Amino acid sequence: MINIAAHLYDLSPSQKSFYLIKEFNKCMNDTDISPSVFHNRNCIPPKHPFFATKMSLFMSSFNGVLIGTTLEEARTILKLPEKSDRYLYLWNLDWLKNPVHFQAAMQILRDDKIKIIARSVSHADLIENFCNKKTVGIVDNWNMKQLLNIIGE
Repeated sequence: MINIAAHLYDLSPSQKSFYLIKEFNKCMNDTDISPSVFHNRNCIPPKHPFFATKMSLFMSSFNGVLIGTTLEEARTILKLPEKSDRYLYLWNLDWLKNPVHFQAAMQILRDDKIKIIARSVSHADLIENFCNKKTVGIVDNWNMKQLLNIIGE
């Protein structure tokens, strides 16, 4: 059984939430994959999720593959006990949209406990240029086949 969970601020209507729910819902036909989402804020999602959605405070008891999508979510994931494989699926490049503290961003991105996944080749190039760390792979819009190949399941 593969436990895979995403940590998002919320599941509000967005491209990221839509594709995440769409791809995680596909896993419900596969009894070997157990997807879930941890979130900080309740809201109405763009699609109905057919998997567990839980508040972030329950993340510390999760055992499996845990994926954040922003620097802040990655910071939270890194503070958790060592029970999970940690990934940062950089959906947007935070430092291109808003100013970020360079040293704080480097502390997260260069941490050996977290593996970085990009959305595209151009994102992967920008990530490597910014933090001098290679991504472990590219996943287009939460594609589960690509994601499972990267996490090695």
